[in-house]
Amino acid sequence: MKKERLQILFQSYLEHNLSESEETEFMQILSGATDDELKRLVEECYDTLPETYKLDDEGSDRVYRLLVKRTNTKVFTPSFRRGGYFTRIAAVAAVALIFITATLYIFNTDKENPAKEINKIVEIAKSMEKPLYKNDIRPGGNKAVLTLADGTKVVLDDAREGKLQEQGNTTIIKLDSGRLAYNTKSGSPILEKIVQYNTLTTPRGGKYCVTLPDGTVVWLNASTTLRFPVAFVGKTRKVEIKGEAYFEVAKDEAMPFIVKAGNSEIKVLGTHFNVMAYADEKLVKTTLLEGSVEVSILKKGEGEESTPVMTLEPGEQAQLDLSNALTVVKADLEEAIAWKNGFFIFKNEPIESVMQKLSRWYDVNVVYETTDESILYSANISRAKNISEVLRKLEMTETIHFKIDGKIITVLQ
Repeated sequence: MKKERLQILFQSYLEHNLSESEETEFMQILSGATDDELKRLVEECYDTLPETYKLDDEGSDRVYRLLVKRTNTKVFTPSFRRGGYFTRIAAVAAVALIFITATLYIFNTDKENPAKEINKIVEIAKSMEKPLYKNDIRPGGNKAVLTLADGTKVVLDDAREGKLQEQGNTTIIKLDSGRLAYNTKSGSPILEKIVQYNTLTTPRGGKYCVTLPDGTVVWLNASTTLRFPVAFVGKTRKVEIKGEAYFEVAKDEAMPFIVKAGNSEIKVLGTHFNVMAYADEKLVKTTLLEGSVEVSILKKGEGEESTPVMTLEPGEQAQLDLSNALTVVKADLEEAIAWKNGFFIFKNEPIESVMQKLSRWYDVNVVYETTDESILYSANISRAKNISEVLRKLEMTETIHFKIDGKIITVLQ
C-alpha cells in the first residue's frame, strides 16, 4: 500500500470528493491495512491539525467544526438541525471525527490487537455515509408509457421483456428496463400502406430509449413525448417531439428524417443531435453534434408548410424564441447532452433554471421564498444522486438554502 495514495484518498474523503470507485478503494484499504499503516495515517493527518484543535475535553466539537470548515461548507442553523435537514457533508465530517477519535482511542488503550476494532470503525463509517434526510428523494429512472394506435396504454416499467404487440407488419419488443425496439418486416402490401402512430411518454422522474422502425435511436429525457409511425412509408420519416430527446438518425438519403419540435422543424439525412422543446421553456434548442441539419420555422395554416432558414454545422445550436426569431450560436455540447450522459451540468444559470431541471428529474415542486436573479450557479453533478446530494452542492455557494418537505422543495435565499 503506497502511503501517498492512502493520504490522497483520506484527504479526499474528508473533503467529500471521492468518486464511487475511489470510495470503494478507500474502504478496502482501511479494512486491509496493517495496524502500523493505519496508525501512521491517522497520526499524520491528526498532526496537521492546529494545536488549538487537538482532542481534549472539548476537542470533539472543535474537530467537527474544523472538518466542516475544511469542506468549505457552513453548518446549518439550529432550526434546520431540529427539522432533520442535515447536509450530507455534516455526515462526512461526523464520520471523519468518529474515525479519528475511535482510532486514536484504540491505539492508546488496546495496542495489542486493534485490527479487530478497525473493521467496526469502517462499518460505522459506511453506515454514517447514508444521507441523514428522513424524506430524501431518489433520482428518476427508466419509466415510460407507450400508447398504441388503438389507444391502449402499456406501462413499460411494469411490462415484461420480450414481445409486446404486433401492429401491421411491425413487432414491438421490450429489450430491457430502459429500451424499446420496433422491428418491421415485409408482409401484406395493404398493411404496409396503413400508417399507424404510437406515442412514447416519459413522466417527471422518467427516461427511456427507443429504436424506431428505421433503426434510428432516440433517448427521451423526463417529461417528454415522442409521436412516431410504427412503420415509415412515403418520402419522409416524420416524428414529433415535446420535451427533450437525443437522436441518432439512421442514414437514408432517399427518405429524409424530419422532427417537429414546437414551432420548428428539423430535417436531416443521418446525424446526431439534441432537441429541447419543453412548453415551459422560452427557447426551442436544436444542438448538432454530428452531420448537418436544416432548421425551419413552421408556418401556421393549411398544410403547416415550413421554409428552410438555417443549416447547422457540428458544434452549433439553433435557438427559436417565442416570437419565432431564429438564431444560431456556438453550442456547449457537454452541457447540451449532459442529461443523456447521466449528469446535470449548470454553467452560470439562475436558480429558477436549475430548479426547473431538478423538478423534472426528481418529480418535485419548487417554492421560492425569495430569489436573487443576479446570482448564477455552476455545478457538475451526477443524476444518479439523491436530491440531497444535489442541493448540498448548490449550497456550497453559501448564498442559498433548501428545505425538503415531502415532494416540495423550498428555496431560501
